[in-house]
Order: sequence, then C-alpha cells, then structure tokens
Amino acid sequence: MASTNKKKQQEVPTPKVEARIDRLVDGDFKTKAYASATIAGAFAVHSIRVIESDKGRFVAMPQDFKERVQQAVENGETKYNDTFHAITADARNALVDAVNDAYEQKLQEQMEQKGDAPDQAMGQQM
Repeated sequence: MASTNKKKQQEVPTPKVEARIDRLVDGDFKTKAYASATIAGAFAVHSIRVIESDKGRFVAMPQDFKERVQQAVENGETKYNDTFHAITADARNALVDAVNDAYEQKLQEQMEQKGDAPDQAMGQQM
C-alpha cells in the first residue's frame, strides 16, 4: 500500500527570467562572460559564467569558493558546488536560454561598436 501512496510532483510554472551580461572576458580563456539574472522579478543571481569548451558553450551557476577549497584540502580533489541551481528542467532551460540570448546580444553590440568606430572616425576627418 505504501508504494501506491507516492507523492505526485506538482506541476511548477516556468518563471520569467531576464539576464544581462555584466562583463565580457578578453583573452584566450574558457570563461567568456559573467552574467546576472533576475527570476520572476523577485530573485537575483550573480556570477553566472558563460563558458566555451571543446564540447561547446555552457552556462555555469555561481559556486562557493570557500567550500571548494575546504573540500579540496579534505578529500585531495576539487569539487564544485553550485550555490544556486534550478529545481526543474524547464526553469534551468529558461535561465540558460536567457543568459545565452543576453550573451549573443552583447557580442552583437560589441561587433557593431567595433564596426562603427572607423566610420565615425572617418566622418570626423571629413
């Protein structure tokens, strides 16, 4: 009888997620940008990283540095513990999509600024 009384997971609506890129990282590093996200207009998450690896781009949640160092000393290996993570796949996808969209937009803006700079300089010389 206990097996038939399993708790049913409640359907959770996907929250509205807005993201912005706080900083692009110059140079040949795997971390390409740092982002922040606002979730449902009620929560803010900072230090989200956009990372490019051999397997493609992914979004890494913020991690607690002190905890990583302590675990490395205790176990002889480094473990990464997210200080924030989505509970449902839909929420995770919404967050990742928002961060990736913000990153693409920031890259586009940066390319447009670099493209416009010579034109502006030429216009001033004429």
